[in-house]
Amino acid sequence: MKSYALGLAIALSLPWLAHAEDPAPGPASTTIDLKYWVEFAKQGNPAAQYGLGYRYANGQGVEQDDEQAVDWYRKAADQGNAQAQYALAYMYASGRGVDADMKQANDWYMRAAQRGNADAQYALGYSYANGRGMDADSEGAVGWYRKSAAQGQAQAQYALGYMYANGLGVQQDQAAALDWYRKAADQGRSDAQYALGYMYDNGQGTEEDLAKAVDWYRKAGDQGNAQGLYAVGYAYANGRGVERDDAEAYAWYMKAAEKGRADAQYAVGYSLANGLGVARDYRQALQWYRKSADQGRSDAQYAIGYLYANGQGVKVDDDSAVRWYRKAAGQGDAQGEYALAYMYAGGRGVAKNDAKAFELYAKAAGQGHADAQYALGYMYQSGQGTKPDKAAAANWYRKAADQNNSQGQYALAYLYYQGDGAARDYGQAAELFRKAAEQGDARAEYGLGYLYYNGYGVPKDSTIAADWFNKAAAKGLPEAQHGLSYMAANGEGPIRDLGPLRQGATGQKAASDMTGWVIFHLLMALVP
Repeated sequence: MKSYALGLAIALSLPWLAHAEDPAPGPASTTIDLKYWVEFAKQGNPAAQYGLGYRYANGQGVEQDDEQAVDWYRKAADQGNAQAQYALAYMYASGRGVDADMKQANDWYMRAAQRGNADAQYALGYSYANGRGMDADSEGAVGWYRKSAAQGQAQAQYALGYMYANGLGVQQDQAAALDWYRKAADQGRSDAQYALGYMYDNGQGTEEDLAKAVDWYRKAGDQGNAQGLYAVGYAYANGRGVERDDAEAYAWYMKAAEKGRADAQYAVGYSLANGLGVARDYRQALQWYRKSADQGRSDAQYAIGYLYANGQGVKVDDDSAVRWYRKAAGQGDAQGEYALAYMYAGGRGVAKNDAKAFELYAKAAGQGHADAQYALGYMYQSGQGTKPDKAAAANWYRKAADQNNSQGQYALAYLYYQGDGAARDYGQAAELFRKAAEQGDARAEYGLGYLYYNGYGVPKDSTIAADWFNKAAAKGLPEAQHGLSYMAANGEGPIRDLGPLRQGATGQKAASDMTGWVIFHLLMALVP
């Protein structure tokens, strides 16, 4: 199942500077009796007016009433109280007690920011950064973030780190990003803790230190940060900064998955499908894949198709497999394109259509999918869905072979042996047969033995030939069994009645006639 885990191999990434709600207005004193707040507020005291607005906004000692809160915030704001100006902006931004109006919100944020309110400075910076109620202006955002961060506002410190990390409104400076992330992380911001872990994980702004990365990821995860939870799971699954432990990986993935994180849901499904850190359970895997797929993850959509195609946790259902493969392929997912191509090539769940199969193989191959590159080469060689083109076949086989794909190595070696689509070169054939044979490809083991027996591209050596024939014969390859019988009966000499190196006994059927299909070994039994 060599390509089944690609979804887990996607690199961890920094989060977008996603919209986090502006900080809620700070609390007013509750040690003073409410009646005095009311009395002082009515006398025009701005601090009391703010305090009374806060009580109405939060239902402290009075019935919660956003409209009353806005009214008292406005009275204090009109007198220049920065806290009240920020609070009034917050109400406009969130549509509480008034119609949501980001222009009004930004006007009040500006007044409070100019009076030095750190939360307002952050909120205004965020509006500039994201074009929230105004034209986007990264440089303006950095200026306000910097003022807020200098006062120790943790959100602004994180945001400023993000701007430096990505070169937004300021020259990119990973060391500066690291410094600002650390300031916010030390105040307990989980997004900053995750970001700091990411910087250590990737050696950005500092030397790579996987152990420190995991420590920071764990701090974020311990606060319930889903990205941190997933990152710790990923570290355990891949032995990055910690000893590999599939059970620990599964536990952390599950925590992130339960928070709705799609990549973690996929990872949980993958763990269940493969028995990694948990008992294998295809039915449970399907459920978690579906949660992830419903959020649009193409690898999860592909995985569901795979389970239906192979009857794992469900009955074999080619129609459902095609439907899910199509969803993944529609997002440009190379695995989905490859699998859907195979269904078209074999007429499984859809009418057989070699031209459509060729088109989809080409899309997946163009994304570097090694099995698709091999399959595309096969179609060029056999003229399925396209005109035969041995040179094009060799080119695609070579691309697959360069990715250490054993099928591509075998197929290209075969062309070199034949001098078909590539100049005959027994030495190259031997080298490629060897690479595929070392991966356990029975046809390549037989091919390499055949070359040794006849001294084609390698020194003639019947002992080595017999060794390779034995390996292939043990896998049930008839040609190898025949070769051993011939050697036993005739001793030295060319294997005349084997004829030229053939395409393997299991290579007599076309893709559309194959049974016992396994998606990850597509066309493995076909030759080349």
